[in-house]
Amino acid sequence: MKRLLLILLLLGFLPLQAQENWPEPYVINADSLIFRQGVPSKNWQYINTGENLLKLKDIVKQENMQKFAYSATGNVSNVGGVSHIWTRYRLKNGSPTPHIITFVASTPNENVHVFKNGKWEHFVSGNMVPWSKRNGIRQISEIKYTIGAGEEIKVYTDLGQMTFFTGISPEIGDYLKVIDYYYKEKHNYETDDVLSFGFFGFIFFAVVFNLFFYYVNRERVYLVYSFTLLFSALLLAENVFSSLLFDELRTGYPAFMAFTIIGFIVMLIHTVRYFFRVSIHFPGWDKFLVYSSITIGLAGVLIYIAYQLNLIIFLFVIIGIMSLVTIAFVVAAIVMIISLLRKNDKEARLFVIAAIPFMVSPIIAVIVQMDWVITTFGMWTILVLSWGMFARFKSLQIANARAALEKEEERTRLIAQQKEELQREVNERTAELRQSLEDLKQTQNQLIQSEKMASLGELTAGIAHEIQNPLNFVNNFSDVSVELIEEMEEELQKGDTQEALALAGDIKQNLEKIAHHGRRADGIVKGMLQHSRASSGQKEPTDINTLADEYLRLAYHGLRAKDKSFNAKMVTEFDGNLPKAAIIGQDVGRVLLNMFTNAFYATQQRQKKEGKDFMPTLSVTTSQDDSNIIIKIKDNGTGIPDEIKDKILQPFFTTKPTGEGTGLGLSLSYDIIVKGHGGSIDINSVEGEFSEFVITLKKD
Repeated sequence: MKRLLLILLLLGFLPLQAQENWPEPYVINADSLIFRQGVPSKNWQYINTGENLLKLKDIVKQENMQKFAYSATGNVSNVGGVSHIWTRYRLKNGSPTPHIITFVASTPNENVHVFKNGKWEHFVSGNMVPWSKRNGIRQISEIKYTIGAGEEIKVYTDLGQMTFFTGISPEIGDYLKVIDYYYKEKHNYETDDVLSFGFFGFIFFAVVFNLFFYYVNRERVYLVYSFTLLFSALLLAENVFSSLLFDELRTGYPAFMAFTIIGFIVMLIHTVRYFFRVSIHFPGWDKFLVYSSITIGLAGVLIYIAYQLNLIIFLFVIIGIMSLVTIAFVVAAIVMIISLLRKNDKEARLFVIAAIPFMVSPIIAVIVQMDWVITTFGMWTILVLSWGMFARFKSLQIANARAALEKEEERTRLIAQQKEELQREVNERTAELRQSLEDLKQTQNQLIQSEKMASLGELTAGIAHEIQNPLNFVNNFSDVSVELIEEMEEELQKGDTQEALALAGDIKQNLEKIAHHGRRADGIVKGMLQHSRASSGQKEPTDINTLADEYLRLAYHGLRAKDKSFNAKMVTEFDGNLPKAAIIGQDVGRVLLNMFTNAFYATQQRQKKEGKDFMPTLSVTTSQDDSNIIIKIKDNGTGIPDEIKDKILQPFFTTKPTGEGTGLGLSLSYDIIVKGHGGSIDINSVEGEFSEFVITLKKD
């Protein structure tokens, strides 16, 4: 009975085995495997599932097992469409000892499934598999596997989904011989990788230099040539970058290569444009090259997308268009070079010397059978073109320097003319001012002779100050103009024409003010001669900030004209929302000028006592409340003693040495602010530390 059951089981199993239709096992002996070899075509089968991505559990189903077939050509090929290929074969160790073999990954992403002793084992390898996920010998994409003595295994290989492939067949190797070949008979570091990085460093050095040339001259040819060199360096060392940067992110490697190739072609086109100055010599061709670079760039992107999405027809169409554009570019480049050579163009001759050895290098490489021939001649091309770029840089530098020198000479000539004109105007105004001063002296003498000093009173003091004030303006602006002329001469000597022109503008403004106050002095003299005083004028809306800033600078430069060693720190804090005040601008200006001058004088005296380490400082602040505009003038000078605070606003009171002050400045300032404008003047001071004058004016 047991024998009958066993016979029935065998009869049921045999048809199933026949349906699987497995090929004969490939027997491996100790000496039968060489370094690498393919599985004989009679010992393996394949199935093409098209676009269907089947897993192992689907492949081992009976309906798919029956579809496996032998290859008539001994391999599997595909030149169009999408294919998903599986292969299967059996291996048997015919030797009495275990044998170590390798499964060679022949596709970018290959899965190997081994069935032994009723269990499945899964391995994955290929150059598109992340480094950490590869099985076996990762660097060469081979999977190590041990077959026991007399043992037989079944192997299913998932070659993955592919669009283009030719000549693929199962391949195995002898593990020990593979190790000997790759790790004993070769260096640890690939010579190609070392040379690639050496050339990469040389090219990158050229990239840096050309970027420097672009930074100096702003010639675009250096910029695009730098990018051309950079992309060529990346292409040269792409194997090394593949290992260093994309070990884990293998899907990024095709994108990196696509970007590098497209960038190299586009930058090469623009290098030709700028190197030969195509826009000048061949304007029509220049537009063609621009459009060609755009077309090739877009076509490259579309080719990459079509390849990734397996759009075969679209891919071939784009490749065809790109090929036509490339051919047109090559023809255009040859025509332009020949045309330029006929004109004895230096750049064209240099390009021919650089490019011809590289163009014939493939033929030389075939003849001499030496590695790196093409790359070496490529280095020659880069070296010659870089030398040409450097020569071009030097010529551009010389041309730019010559143009700058000519421009500077023209500016110097114009400034000299302006200086002569300003000097003439200064001399004319000085002569007028001297005449006005002579008239004033005569008038003063007549006043002294006609009236006694004791009877002059407040009216005489007011008249004297009216005369003295324009004279102060004339003297101050004259002193400032002289100082500005000296500063302008210094700036001209330095070659700073912009600053010199700005100083010339300030001198012109001072001359206008000198003329204005000269005419005012002349009017005062005439009025005094007629025994009448000029009217104080009408109140007008005036910008207090502008007025204070103007007279602050005037007072400072006036004092510096007398003492050039004097320097002071001026701090202004003006209220930007300050409304205009209805005042007589010239009168309030006199007040500010007098207070600024007194403040600078006080700081100067303190500096003389304490030495050069002391920094004179004057601050001017404007603010407002509901009904008033407030001006604060504070200095860090000698201060005002408490015993004379009540006297400094009185006429003829002064603390200055004889001949340096009249004692009428603060008195008249008080009259202008309090009596003329209804305001107030308050004084805050600490002797030896500071003085502060607070002027309050009505807004209305």
